[in-house]
Amino acid sequence: MRAEIVALQEQLATQAAAREADAVVARQAAHRLNLFEAMMETVPIGVVLADAKGRIVHGNSHVEEMVRHPVLHSEDVDSYGEWVSFHADGHRVESREYPLSRVIRDGEERSEIDVHYQRGDGTRFWMRIIGEPVRNGDGDLIGATVALIDIDKERQLQDQQKILIAELNHRVKNAFTVVKSIVGQSLRGEHVPEGLRATLDDRLDAYSRAHAKLIGTAWDRAPLGRVAADIVRRIAGDRVRIEGPEIEVPSRQALAFSMAFYELATNALKYGSLSVPEGTVDLAWCLDGPEDAQTIAITWTEHGGPAPVEPSRKGFGSFIVGRALAMETGGQVKTTYPAEGFAWRLDMPAPVETKEETT
Repeated sequence: MRAEIVALQEQLATQAAAREADAVVARQAAHRLNLFEAMMETVPIGVVLADAKGRIVHGNSHVEEMVRHPVLHSEDVDSYGEWVSFHADGHRVESREYPLSRVIRDGEERSEIDVHYQRGDGTRFWMRIIGEPVRNGDGDLIGATVALIDIDKERQLQDQQKILIAELNHRVKNAFTVVKSIVGQSLRGEHVPEGLRATLDDRLDAYSRAHAKLIGTAWDRAPLGRVAADIVRRIAGDRVRIEGPEIEVPSRQALAFSMAFYELATNALKYGSLSVPEGTVDLAWCLDGPEDAQTIAITWTEHGGPAPVEPSRKGFGSFIVGRALAMETGGQVKTTYPAEGFAWRLDMPAPVETKEETT
């Protein structure tokens, strides 16, 4: 009998210990949940969580503040259409386009979209949605989370910037038109060399196009490959092969390069390899030297044209592709006149930001 009592006491003690252990686990789980919810409320953006099937299980208070309606606990990846939003062109965002769907259904590791969201009160604002998967220790997908970011002010500033850029571009074009008119009026004398007016017009047009490209992009820099293509392709088409790593140059250098490439291309068209049907040109550049002191070598090499002749007199074009470009870039220019074709080379310090990619 005593043995049975001892066994019963041990069983009760074991059950009590198990209950205490369960209580400890429950308290720890509740503590983690409270900590998680507190962290969710601390972040300054909206956060939504979904399970592995796409059912939305949680959203913090920032979500409701932004969208001005309760968090919608959509049942699956096909139900996100109840979150009403629109693309920039006005058509409605479909359920499959939302980052939660693309992460859970399509297996994307990261998904992002900007939408014009319709709030609960009928107003709209621009919101960026960024989604990423949630995985367990074995790497299995157990859900996904999205961050909701209010970018309405950012989009308004972008719209204002576009208006200002368009106005500035319009004024720059008008300024160049006035300059061309003044030049044209000034060259109506009897002793003006034939073709001079057209040459000046073409040079001003090239400079104007370069300005327009800079105004529409980052103000302080421009890709060298794009500058080359914009100028050279207009003059020589595909007869000039352009190749080199992607390099962004300061805006002042971009303008100088646009003028230099214009002079090189028009000279090749009039007197060099491009003056004959079979002639071609290679325009190439490469990076050299250690990472903290790289240099750029830019070459213009003509092939298949008449044998070049070194001019006895240096004109404006020679100044642009020579001293002017060297002064603007801090580099050195070398021109040679081998029988196979005119060759031009610039060696200059590389700008700080470069990317090793072929254009």
